[in-house]
Amino acid sequence: MKIIVKKNLIVFHKPSEWSLLQSQLRSEYGDRIMISFVCRRELGFTVRHHKGLVPHTTIAWELTKDEGWQHRYHYEDQVHLDFYNEAQQTFFILKYLNN
Repeated sequence: MKIIVKKNLIVFHKPSEWSLLQSQLRSEYGDRIMISFVCRRELGFTVRHHKGLVPHTTIAWELTKDEGWQHRYHYEDQVHLDFYNEAQQTFFILKYLNN
């Protein structure tokens, strides 16, 4: 699982990992939980789909290091969970990500 936890933000680098968690949330709370204002009220976050700029792996960078900065990075699809409350973020991490 490639997930980054920051203050008020959780980043899923693989949208498929978010999909698994999303199906778990739907089974616990029902389909309404995916409505943004319901999700914010019940779980304390909103979901944002994002294209993040990430560096290539070391091997790919070694092959392209002479071609300029644009070849050192690429865009990847990510899912960001924007939290509005640190306590709710901590609860979410303990309940759903602490496996």
